[in-house]
Amino acid sequence: MEFLGTSQAASYCGPKKPCALMAPPEAVQSPAVHECYPPYHLPGYRYLNSWRPSLFYQVSDGQACPDECRRSPLRPPTILPALGSALFCRYSAQDWDQATQLQLRGAEASRLWAGRLTGDTRRLMQDKDQLTRQMQEGMSRDLGQRLTDIGFWKSELCYELDRLLTENRSMDTLKRRLERGAEELNCPLQVALECLYHREKRIGIDLVHDSVEKNLIREVDLLKCCQEQMRQLARQIDI
Repeated sequence: MEFLGTSQAASYCGPKKPCALMAPPEAVQSPAVHECYPPYHLPGYRYLNSWRPSLFYQVSDGQACPDECRRSPLRPPTILPALGSALFCRYSAQDWDQATQLQLRGAEASRLWAGRLTGDTRRLMQDKDQLTRQMQEGMSRDLGQRLTDIGFWKSELCYELDRLLTENRSMDTLKRRLERGAEELNCPLQVALECLYHREKRIGIDLVHDSVEKNLIREVDLLKCCQEQMRQLARQIDI
């Protein structure tokens, strides 16, 4: 049987040898220790901890032991890490081939799926582009028709507005004429009233209710009625 990390010529592979007493190694002089800092005492524990040497900070003057001293002469050499990993390999070349083929099949399936997804995306983009263009053309046509209608109705509104402004100006002119006509009726009405007033100054048999007086009274009533109608029409124009 061959042990890992040793050769068949190792000392423990041969016949058992008598064990000889070995002299103990020479005592190594302990390094000198010097106190670097004065002792520190906690409050209330100055005399309780004064006997403990661990409270002092110490520095050793000894040198570190070389690597030859640390290495035991009876310990067999260990095997290299690369050689150990090669001896204890967990997978074989067939396992590696199977894993590689599996990865290749997965990559091929992913490539095919990505190709189908790319084709579907391209077709979807083309369909949406065509639909967008159709909708844009329809909306442009509708907007053009709407703009034409808006222009037509705008011209109609401008025409009606001009007509209303003209009618408004004519109504203002008519209102001024009515007001002026109502004011001008005051003069003949005043004349008719003065005639009736002077006819009341007659005495005796001259106080006759003849046709002249009847016509004067009718004229006064007619003038007042016309004047009232003119003023009423002027008020309606304001409304």
